[in-house]
Amino acid sequence: MADSAAEHQGAEGKEPLARLLNANHRRVLATTLRRVELAAWHLEEQLTRQAPPALALTRFTNPLNAAQKAALLHLVQQVREAVAHLAADYHLAVAEENLLSTVMAEFTLLWCDVEDVRPQKLRAYGAVDPQAAELLGPPLQQLVNLLWAVNDVAAGKPEAIRLWQGSSESSPEG
Repeated sequence: MADSAAEHQGAEGKEPLARLLNANHRRVLATTLRRVELAAWHLEEQLTRQAPPALALTRFTNPLNAAQKAALLHLVQQVREAVAHLAADYHLAVAEENLLSTVMAEFTLLWCDVEDVRPQKLRAYGAVDPQAAELLGPPLQQLVNLLWAVNDVAAGKPEAIRLWQGSSESSPEG
């Protein structure tokens, strides 16, 4: 990234760059830069993880070599610095993200998605074998229960926290 004195002239004196944008401009710029910042953070998290997690439905292919990881980590740092400079130069507002609300919202949406793949709903995509409907329902209900447990813990419900914080089992029933 080319970094010239002219790019940061406004931040260092004469005329603040923030005056060049109205409140709506700064809001849109800040929203986009937050997305960039979060994507860079997510990439950094992936790059610094020893290995991708073992997932049942996702296989990560085409792994990066050490040189690529090092270069990407350097680029991530540059991206974060560029975002920080823009935020300072244009006096962009810092937004707070409520982690608990984010967790609850994401898992509530996932609950809705799982509800939409129950056997009764799958009929919208064609006939469902009665045995498949019978066998698919209980594991989906268990998944729904787990999604709600995530919400209960995130909501700070003491009984849910006690139940799940030390649980080494996959479910409270086990």
